[in-house]
Amino acid sequence: MPNLYCTPQEVKDAMPDGIQSSTTKYDDELLRLCNSVSRFIEGRRACKRAFYPLLATRYYDILTSSPELWIDDLISATTASYSTDDGDSYTDLTEDTDFFLTRAGDFNQSGSYDQAVISRNSAELTNWAAGQRAVKIVGVWGFVIDRSDCWRYTGDTVQSNPLTSSATSLTVSDADGSDIWGMSPRFQVGQILKIESEYCEVTEVNTSTNVLTIIRGRNGTTAAQHTQNTAIYTWQPVDDIRQAAIITAVKQFKRGLQGFQDGSANPTLGQMIYVKQLDPEAEALIEAYIKHPY
Repeated sequence: MPNLYCTPQEVKDAMPDGIQSSTTKYDDELLRLCNSVSRFIEGRRACKRAFYPLLATRYYDILTSSPELWIDDLISATTASYSTDDGDSYTDLTEDTDFFLTRAGDFNQSGSYDQAVISRNSAELTNWAAGQRAVKIVGVWGFVIDRSDCWRYTGDTVQSNPLTSSATSLTVSDADGSDIWGMSPRFQVGQILKIESEYCEVTEVNTSTNVLTIIRGRNGTTAAQHTQNTAIYTWQPVDDIRQAAIITAVKQFKRGLQGFQDGSANPTLGQMIYVKQLDPEAEALIEAYIKHPY
């Protein structure tokens, strides 16, 4: 928790007649809802993939030697190596020299990779070697539509001088200012931030002092010291997934206000509304992102 696909602030903004943006009474419950909805979307009954960044090492067994290897959704690779002795030792490979990263063989798509293909010009190997833990890839994992835009500049920088590796308070220039697209606030509880190579998550925003309370070294990264004026970026979940999460969180919140009943009435329109499953619009939004077996 949280690795959210929508923030409590975004849920509030989606129902301005239901909760005013300045109202904090339901913030804790909205945070729990956003987390629950995010886990549902990525879970077994929905997309079966993650839409947040995770720096990690993953190993792959290979039953039959082949130049193509299907992998999990990968945003970027730090290192890739292969083993011919079932993982006892590894030999490093060079991306774009020994192997290429593609999406189902497409070298030109902009989103996450899901296949590693041996280069025909590689002097190291012609096929991935068969065996247990035969391939090791260190990288940032997660599904995105555009690798170049999954981290977005906030328009703000570190104002702590410096932000030490143990600090949990981050001073910025304008906590509730607009981002580079004119959207505000630029910082929200539940956001994932990137400062150099470290990921942090925002747990509190003080707009009076321009101080963010953050959790350091998240999602496989290591807390480090950052100098003043270092750029701050925010993670951008896939737009359709964000919208599906907002819709679902709003529906669940309103259902909670009526005691989690399965039906509600609109006397003015003479309607009975029943809600027992994922909202049809949200379901349509996530349909294209469901992961199917290779």
